[in-house]
Amino acid sequence: MKGRQVTIVFSVLLILAAFSYLVFLGMKEGSMYYLEVSELFERLDETGHGKVRVNGEIVPGSVNYETGALTLNFTLKDKDVEDSPRLNVIYIGPPPDMLEQEGVTLVAEGSYNMEKEIFEAKKLLVKCPSKYEKKEGEA
Repeated sequence: MKGRQVTIVFSVLLILAAFSYLVFLGMKEGSMYYLEVSELFERLDETGHGKVRVNGEIVPGSVNYETGALTLNFTLKDKDVEDSPRLNVIYIGPPPDMLEQEGVTLVAEGSYNMEKEIFEAKKLLVKCPSKYEKKEGEA
């Protein structure tokens, strides 16, 4: 009977250790910086080649999509900041809807390639203006 209890306790501890390890890996993979374009350039040495999310406004006229290669190139800048640094972004895959609308903000998830000086996005999230935001002139 004693040997069976030891086996059960050992099995429970092993399952808890495996579960804790999987939770740790999931948190490590899912956690990343969320930065504005200017913050990314300020913290390049800190973020390095790690995964980050960059929030910015698409520079009008910078969107270029090559249909055959499924390659999307565009430039991001900080929202409402004219002298913001520009971040060149490349994304492989179909472009998201509403990408080319004027003043669209976007979150690009990926990593910055320092050799090519380009942000290699793995995921793009277009942020739509909310219909619940207060319009100018409203109380």
